Amino acid sequence: MSTLLDNQIYFPSQPEIKQNTLYYQELKPAGVWYSKDVALFYQFTTYADTATFLSLIPDGCFDFLFCCDPANPSAYLWTSPLYRKKQPEFRKDCQYFGVRFFPEQSIFKLNESMDLLLAQQIPLNEVLNEVEPMVELIISGKSFSERIQLFGEYLQEKQLKLEKDQKMVRYAIDQIYSSRGTVNVQDLSDSIGYSEQHIRRKFESYIGFSPKQFCQIVRFQNTLDMYLDRKGEDLLDIIYENGYYDQAHFIKGFKKFIHLTPKQYKKLFTNI
Repeated sequence: MSTLLDNQIYFPSQPEIKQNTLYYQELKPAGVWYSKDVALFYQFTTYADTATFLSLIPDGCFDFLFCCDPANPSAYLWTSPLYRKKQPEFRKDCQYFGVRFFPEQSIFKLNESMDLLLAQQIPLNEVLNEVEPMVELIISGKSFSERIQLFGEYLQEKQLKLEKDQKMVRYAIDQIYSSRGTVNVQDLSDSIGYSEQHIRRKFESYIGFSPKQFCQIVRFQNTLDMYLDRKGEDLLDIIYENGYYDQAHFIKGFKKFIHLTPKQYKKLFTNI
């Protein structure tokens, strides 16, 4: 099975993190070996005087989130929710460093099946071994760019050899990315040479979602990115480009993941 050279056709987005924090920075890795595994590095600071709550939306990915307080550091696993979900209150006046991993990543093997971890914020040491050295490394970084460099060096020691089932899942996800989430699951099964039931079991174990659910998330994320970022573009062009039948079909799919209409969600962003 051949795979895509990288995942640059899929950019999982969490727009409310930037909207509701201070000093937000992000970097999409490119030209490095781990760009097929890491979707995004980001950093933000929470408010000192008011509580910070963030809502995550479905993206199929998972994040490592580090609180960079030298006196009381911590690390969490953030997993993709099934629909827009508010996270617990964050520590005030704290700098956080995050790493978003593509669902088909081959660097870390969590201690639990991903379908048992969805829609949660979990202390990282509960689902991953040897977390403390990683936290100490991140805390030692004095800037966003230095933390990225340190984490990249750390990843080189952690890359796993892909198992047969992981190769199958990665190949299937590449096909989903290439189709922008519109590939038919039966066609996917025929292409891979495994039954739909087998593919579904492996998807749920490795990424938490079925192939059909992940297709819907990829299509939603691609549409969201275009809808929020491309001002003045004809909505129907965006709808048809992403495989929706019509505007009603698009709104129904959007509300499934956000629990708001596209217009209601867009109003949350004062700078749009």
